[in-house]
Amino acid sequence: MSTTPSSEPRPGSDAQVELPQNYKDCLACRVVGSVALGGVGIYALNQSRAHAPGSVVGKRIMAGLGVCFLVASALRWTK
Repeated sequence: MSTTPSSEPRPGSDAQVELPQNYKDCLACRVVGSVALGGVGIYALNQSRAHAPGSVVGKRIMAGLGVCFLVASALRWTK
């Protein structure tokens, strides 16, 4: 066994992995990611309804988050 450090990254280390420029996720990954982000966005918008309990500021924050998650869902699907 050698005591010199190796140049190869060990599993579990914080080494960065570079992806190729034309990297595309599989269809199942895109579907699951888009549905999850869309579901969270719809849930957040549902929590911002006028008759839901909470303050006006909290409802506006939830509405903004909901819209952001829905936009992220659309971006996840297209890219």
